[in-house]
Amino acid sequence: MKKLKVGIIGAGGIANNHAHYYRELPDVELSAVADVAQDRAREFALRWGIPPDGVFSEFSEMLRSVELDAVSICTPHKVHAKPAVEALKRGIHVLVEKPMASCGSEALEMYKAARSSGKILMVGFQTRWSPELRVAKRIVASGALGRVYYAETTLGGRRRGIPGSATFTKKDLAGGGVLLDLGCYAIDNIMFVLGHPKPLAVSASIESAVGGQKDALVEGGWAWNPESFEVEDFVSAFIRFENGLTVLLKESWAMHLETLGSPFILGTKGGLRLSPLELYRDEWGYMANTSFKLPQVDIYRERIRNFVEAVKKGGPSPIDPREIVMEMFIIDSIYESASKRKEVDVKLPAELFS
Repeated sequence: MKKLKVGIIGAGGIANNHAHYYRELPDVELSAVADVAQDRAREFALRWGIPPDGVFSEFSEMLRSVELDAVSICTPHKVHAKPAVEALKRGIHVLVEKPMASCGSEALEMYKAARSSGKILMVGFQTRWSPELRVAKRIVASGALGRVYYAETTLGGRRRGIPGSATFTKKDLAGGGVLLDLGCYAIDNIMFVLGHPKPLAVSASIESAVGGQKDALVEGGWAWNPESFEVEDFVSAFIRFENGLTVLLKESWAMHLETLGSPFILGTKGGLRLSPLELYRDEWGYMANTSFKLPQVDIYRERIRNFVEAVKKGGPSPIDPREIVMEMFIIDSIYESASKRKEVDVKLPAELFS
């Protein structure tokens, strides 16, 4: 049996998650790793059985030197697009960590490279395999909620959970803060459940409210460097879609509150609340609530397994990259609206509809 040869670009914490699940698959061989910190790359290779001649400090050299079928890109947000485009142009399938890129134009370039090469470009939203989201999507698509007119999306926020690594809090590495780190999940979750409606306009606000305060470093909270905190730790955005739908996004890395609540969807015939999933409808003349007994699924395992299966079959991507490009342009609009302090249009590229 010919094994798929996989390389890893970026050997930080999340790369170990990818390597772990690749190693579970008998038809996959971890062949190479690249990281600008060569000691980290060597340590990663030793941990996951990558041969010494498969260790590189430059991803371009790795892509030139090793015959690969696919790569996982686990670099900081700002460094997703360049290795993805180069790998795709070399005929290598790509699984890239979230967010897809640091801005819409980079995401569009990645999509164009995938379309030109005919290779898979998959953004690693493991939440796409969440049983809760999949059931919610089926309920919405069934029409059980009627016309959906309003929704709120959030991961609930963190009271004090700013990542300690500069790759999340320095602008030149991260590209942005909580919006790119957690907000991208909240956006993808609601867009997936609602069937990716077309966004029209955004009114948004971002804040660096807590991250720059030294006295915000408290017992029981995450440790970060307030002196080099350069990104937002809070975002709220009111997003208008076609057909009268509006969605409120809210997310926080650090706040003086336990939670921002849970996501919910309102329709003319019913409503849904997530985490945990409950359906609210009027049945037989009474208000009725339905709860769900959902299976336990390792969504990280499903992410890697489905990517590998798609590579073996030659596509398509388990997650359509056009959907994520659209979401990146929503994120662009959130930053633009926050900067201009007014509502702005979501400027979607024509390539998404051709």
